Amino acid sequence: NRLVSHQQPTAKSAMFRATRFLRRVLRSDSAATAASADGLMFRFNTPSSSIIDNKPIKMVLVPAVSGDFGILQGHVPTIAQLKPGVVSVYETDNDITHYFVSGGFAVVREDATASVTAAEAVEVSELDPAAVQAGISQYTNEIASAKSEEEKTNAEIALEVHQAMEYALTMAK
Repeated sequence: NRLVSHQQPTAKSAMFRATRFLRRVLRSDSAATAASADGLMFRFNTPSSSIIDNKPIKMVLVPAVSGDFGILQGHVPTIAQLKPGVVSVYETDNDITHYFVSGGFAVVREDATASVTAAEAVEVSELDPAAVQAGISQYTNEIASAKSEEEKTNAEIALEVHQAMEYALTMAK
């Protein structure tokens, strides 16, 4: 059977694998050491703007579909889809900025860097509470009066986003 080799590994192939493993460990250790001096290197982007561009931060909290989680330096590599919610960027323990995102992705890389790419993002302080409440009423009514599954689904998505904005407003107080 050509697919499975029952030969013993040669000393040369074992040395090659060990060298490749050692290089990977040293590369990730040196990146982690460089990042640890300044914190987690972080980028936060939307399709139209760069909100934070390779800046050292202490931590970021993200609203993932699989559950909210925090990213610190040394976090395992991860890719997570974001749901509508709040991304909290901790530059220090006392310097925290909350952003509302409508969705997107968070990526943590092996080199001790992380990024959030969101479809839309706005500082929570810029949300208009009256507009959020009006949207909740509007989309609740649209769900009740939907004439097709597509209309109902679109209204449910919009309602979910507005409810997440409402929650963001309460947590930012």
